[in-house]
Amino acid sequence: MKKALPSKLLDVKKELDNELVVSYLTLRNFIGFSGMLLLIILILTTARGSNDKFIESSISEYYYTTNGDVFVVLLSVLGVFLLTYNGYSVAERALTILAAICSIGVAFSPTATEEGNSMSIHKIYKQVPEWFGIERHVVLAATFFLCIALISLIYFPKTNQAHLISYDGKKTSKAKRNTVYKICGWVILLMMLLLIINFVKKPFPTIPVTFILEAIALEAFGFSWITKGQTLWHDGEHYLTKGLNEIKASVK
Repeated sequence: MKKALPSKLLDVKKELDNELVVSYLTLRNFIGFSGMLLLIILILTTARGSNDKFIESSISEYYYTTNGDVFVVLLSVLGVFLLTYNGYSVAERALTILAAICSIGVAFSPTATEEGNSMSIHKIYKQVPEWFGIERHVVLAATFFLCIALISLIYFPKTNQAHLISYDGKKTSKAKRNTVYKICGWVILLMMLLLIINFVKKPFPTIPVTFILEAIALEAFGFSWITKGQTLWHDGEHYLTKGLNEIKASVK
């Protein structure tokens, strides 16, 4: 009698056999694009008074703008997408669940600010709950970025070494994606380090350094996930091409 594969290995086999590619890739892309578009939506659709800044001091301060509720909803949606992603190991699953909790926690734990947008829909808080002497919001945000960096560095690149080099000796798409995961993971960690330095030293008080560093980390997170979703460096037929071909075939 043939021994049944463990559930996680079965998921991998189904993905390689193209049975679950659409669902797995779609979810990964939802997560990645949610992270990347959050920033763009907030910047382009936030209303401002004549004396308001064009860009807030940090992404978190968009809570104190006309898009305060949008900020909360987008982070919550991102958290829900992360909650539904299983991964291939218990450790990876634990990290995605923790990242999801932190994403939702950040949404409902406003940061403190000295000066909010004049058109803010939320009350401006100059003091907020703390954990370990640090803003609860900051602890949750830092944990979120750490989790997604570890996922990108440790779990996304995992593969059989035979899948990294093609029969003609060239790097496969999987090998190229692994390079992207590692670059994105290290970029996120570097941005976290620079955020700590900026928090302590504040070397450029007139420049929104926190916003810039958070934005780079968030875009690296999104880029890593859409790469995992094979929007870039795909295996075989691209999912968009496959979808279009299926539509054409159904019309005929």
